[in-house]
Amino acid sequence: MALVKGVDRIQGIMVQKGNPLSIRGVEDLPRVSYVNRQRGAGTRVLLDYKLKQAGIDPESIKGYDREAATHMAVAAAIQGGSADAGMGIASAAAAMGLDFIEVGPEEYDFAIPVRFLSLPHVKRFLETLGSSEFRKRVEQLGGYGTSKTGQILYLDEVKG
Repeated sequence: MALVKGVDRIQGIMVQKGNPLSIRGVEDLPRVSYVNRQRGAGTRVLLDYKLKQAGIDPESIKGYDREAATHMAVAAAIQGGSADAGMGIASAAAAMGLDFIEVGPEEYDFAIPVRFLSLPHVKRFLETLGSSEFRKRVEQLGGYGTSKTGQILYLDEVKG
């Protein structure tokens, strides 16, 4: 198996411009209204992990059970005033004119069987990932990093 490095992105809490409720982190979520990502989403997994670390019961958060399918849907709910906060990515917050409180980075990578790396469409995909044009466009979105994009790690190289 080959692990092809994709992009890094920053996950965080999106809030109204100016952060009128002075939200600093997950510890403040029980005092505001929230919109969540759907079960199984990486963003939701990260939130649940951070809540557990902080000793916060998810049921103490008003709106924890309100789910949105995309980062942009979360951002739209906040921008529209139906929620005070929600987890998402920096580019969604920027697109909707929201403030963003960083919670942590994540890596978005691709697992590809080594035998498929020589297929024409996979080669084109890898060429696109490695291109300066792709990196430029991704970085223009804001909140993404491409320092490792396109690097290939093989299963025997990935330890720990």
